[in-house]
Amino acid sequence: MHTSHLLVTGVGGHLGRLVAEQLIDAGATVPVVGTSRSPERLATLIRRGLTLRRADFDEPDALPAAFADAERMLLISTAAANAGPRRVRQHTQAIRAALQAGVRHIAYTSFLDADSTPLQALAADHASTEAELTQGPVGHSILRHAFYMEMLLTTLPPAIASGRLLSSNTRAGVAYVARADCASADAAALRDGFDGRRTLDITGGQAVSAAGLVRQLNDTLGTDIVAVDASRQDVAAHLAACGLPPPMAQMLAAIDEGLGRGAMARVSEDLERLTGARPTTVEAFLRDHRASLLAR
Repeated sequence: MHTSHLLVTGVGGHLGRLVAEQLIDAGATVPVVGTSRSPERLATLIRRGLTLRRADFDEPDALPAAFADAERMLLISTAAANAGPRRVRQHTQAIRAALQAGVRHIAYTSFLDADSTPLQALAADHASTEAELTQGPVGHSILRHAFYMEMLLTTLPPAIASGRLLSSNTRAGVAYVARADCASADAAALRDGFDGRRTLDITGGQAVSAAGLVRQLNDTLGTDIVAVDASRQDVAAHLAACGLPPPMAQMLAAIDEGLGRGAMARVSEDLERLTGARPTTVEAFLRDHRASLLAR
């Protein structure tokens, strides 16, 4: 007898694991299948009742079998290390295999304003994947994620150590969103039965500027940090001087410059509409990660 499944790709990653766990916890009314390049490493999910299948997006011939019997699929974008042509190829192969397998609705974890953001270097492959979906024949849910709050665990320790947060983004806001909240929205979009076409912005509830972030940091953690308006070059030099590897420092400075141009300023209620819950606030995130931030 044919049984329809909900299918989540990339369950070995941070986001995919969270989505799978939330679907299990919610008691999905149909079976949930997860795919991974290395399912043998995910014994914890297997013990919790998740059916696992091997799927490698670089091996397209095997993908239709991995996606078999799935009515709705959440396509989680592959690792940032694959960004560029390889990621576009991986996503395209996964989408076409899903169509071949008979998947009727594809949800995809994309990037906020993927087709118009100042951060085109980060978003171009997401925009290409969105185009593959919108030009295709089946329903889809494009879930455009804002930047994860977890980024702050990398960018704030240098500010805490030096007493200064250098940024070219002292005015424009960033609608940081917790990864767990994105997972909740993604899981909800997968299981809610919507069969049309939609694009949703998955953001935090407030856009926070660098100056506002410093105020919240000082109020929550008792630090005494100042926000400093700086050029991209100065931000990169400061981060490198604080101990970050120079390539990472350059990348974060480029992102910071894009944020100053409003790249992540959009605030949407789509997350709350999908999940019925308010997004995690930056203040709550800082409080929850107080020990980690101060230790580093």
